Amino acid sequence: MSEKEIQKKTTSMDIIGPIIYIIIYVIVTLFLPKIGQLEGPLQGIIAQLLLLFSAFAVVAFPRYGYFAAVGANAFQILMTGMATARAIRNGQNSTALTGLISCVATIILATIIHIFYRRIVKNNEELLNANRILKAKDEKLTYLAYYDILTSLPNRQLFIEKIDETITASQPFTVIAANIDNFKDINNDLGNNAGDAVLCSYSKKLKKLCGNSIFLARINGDEFGFILFGNETESGILNYIDTIKEVISEPIKFNDVKLNITMSYGVAIYPLNATDSTEILKCVSSALSVAKANGKNTHYFFNNSIRM
Repeated sequence: MSEKEIQKKTTSMDIIGPIIYIIIYVIVTLFLPKIGQLEGPLQGIIAQLLLLFSAFAVVAFPRYGYFAAVGANAFQILMTGMATARAIRNGQNSTALTGLISCVATIILATIIHIFYRRIVKNNEELLNANRILKAKDEKLTYLAYYDILTSLPNRQLFIEKIDETITASQPFTVIAANIDNFKDINNDLGNNAGDAVLCSYSKKLKKLCGNSIFLARINGDEFGFILFGNETESGILNYIDTIKEVISEPIKFNDVKLNITMSYGVAIYPLNATDSTEILKCVSSALSVAKANGKNTHYFFNNSIRM
């Protein structure tokens, strides 16, 4: 059942419930002997039952139950008061005063329950609202801890945790670090806004190259990290790098200036090159440095000869 259907059902019961209560109350007070005309235990039993019935209506039907209880008991007070007045005029003794007092007590009790129930409901709503605010803040803090604000990509911390998670699962994988060439020149010549535009534009494009088998993150200011899950052959890794190059080769415009971007790529393989996330990142960083030193816009696979 949907939330809307539940709310509709609850609203219906808030209306139907008090109506049923009033009908039952009227039947009890009109078609059974008047409470005030009863003697002995039966008088108290019926009075107590009506009091409990009224209290139940107030709690069970918060929207209209209180008004129904007050209205029904006010009606009973009127009927009992009229019966008492007639008895006094006729010089007769009347025991209806007991029923009158019982109805007044019921109204007072219903009012007290209604006030405290509304207070509890209000406090509960405030508590739920506070919990929603705390949850939203917690979600925001979690997002800030694991995602990059500028590109909305996972950040370095989440990238490392993903590597650790994959290592724990004893699954092989390949890490590719893709660093934008001459990124400082873009910021220096055109301003930081141009650099941000480049990062956002290529983040969206690179995200399209990733599925369930590839994890993408922004691991440094101008550097993206890829995790290729599973055993990848060297040719398969190179094919993927070529796909990245093809996407990056498409220039972007910033303030009517066409920017042609290239990247350098460092590659490290688990468990071939390292067996933990710290070493894997060191390996991929070393491979990236070699790619940069070899003229940029190229790739380099880590090997022990360049271990730092």
